[in-house]
Amino acid sequence: MINHSFQYLIPTKIYFGRGLLGRIGELARKHVGGNKALIVTTAGGSMKKYGYLDKVTSSLREHGYEYVVFARVSTNPTIDVVEEGVRVFGDNSCDLIIGLGGGSAIDVAKAISLAYASNTSVKDLVHGKVKPKLAVPLIAVPTTHGTGTEVDKYAVITDPEAKLKAGIVSPKAYPVLSILDPETTITLPKKLSAGTTMDAFIHSLESMVSYSSNIMTAMYASKSIETIVEYAPKLMSNLRDIESRTMLLWASMLAGIAIDLSRTGILHALEHAVSAYHPEVHHGVGLAVLLKGWVKHILPLIEEDKLNLLARALGVKPRISEVAEKILWLRKVLELELGLRDLGVSRSELKTLVDNAYKYLSVLAENTPGKPGKDIALKILEESYEP
Repeated sequence: MINHSFQYLIPTKIYFGRGLLGRIGELARKHVGGNKALIVTTAGGSMKKYGYLDKVTSSLREHGYEYVVFARVSTNPTIDVVEEGVRVFGDNSCDLIIGLGGGSAIDVAKAISLAYASNTSVKDLVHGKVKPKLAVPLIAVPTTHGTGTEVDKYAVITDPEAKLKAGIVSPKAYPVLSILDPETTITLPKKLSAGTTMDAFIHSLESMVSYSSNIMTAMYASKSIETIVEYAPKLMSNLRDIESRTMLLWASMLAGIAIDLSRTGILHALEHAVSAYHPEVHHGVGLAVLLKGWVKHILPLIEEDKLNLLARALGVKPRISEVAEKILWLRKVLELELGLRDLGVSRSELKTLVDNAYKYLSVLAENTPGKPGKDIALKILEESYEP
């Protein structure tokens, strides 16, 4: 039976709708205040290229804000980038932060907010040695439909020396304001569109079947999965389809709330290990690769009521074979039928990756059906090595 006990608090003011990006100055003035913003965004220049950064800065100026742009974020951001952001924030006397871009940009913005306000080192936050006491007011503006970080209490940062990729977890990490404008996602290239869609799907999948799942998780995750299954094929056939982009951004937000309630599982523990050793790997693509092993070794362990729930969301009968087929169908639709080999992982690394996952994120393995040990985790990697 699905657990009917839960605690639920997401203190973020959410605005969702087309054309909202150009209102960020107005909404910031209404809900956040402050005078000078640090805009944390990606290093690749896409936010400038497609006009999103200019829309933000123009709106900020219109409503009396000064700003500094910190465009240093890349996939799997590291401690040193956050530390630099903390210095830039302080040196320029900023008093609010805007995370503009994918999950990495928003996570870096969160980490800067927590480290600066709590007057602590980023490394201590990432390693869980210090709990954040305060946060700088933060506005999250996601431009991908994948992470859900705009509505959760996590900020994932990598320590490359320790080969640690894990989340800072704190209720102080919630943005004050999140602005979700589907129009900002329409310029996502095909591979990134697929990877972020898969990320959102697996957020819903893992939270729904987890041991900490509850009736609220089930509600959000179910609707997210239904929506992704319906709209992912439409998006892949027409990347400019604004209706699909809108629905997938909404599904990603729902999935973010689901993991905020119930966390993720072994797929995330193992993927964080993979991208800690191979930082060029996109999180969603890495998850898609590992899904092949998960379907074989974890899906059969799901409790019956959760299997029924998952099957309904996927639109199939509650049989393991049909659920597995539909999950792998989505992987195919998103053109992510890859193996660890394709990501540059060698077979000799697999045991090291398992050890890393259980050193830093055993809590996610324990949240997974069957509470898999290292032996099962290794089997998941072995099964996922070839496409």
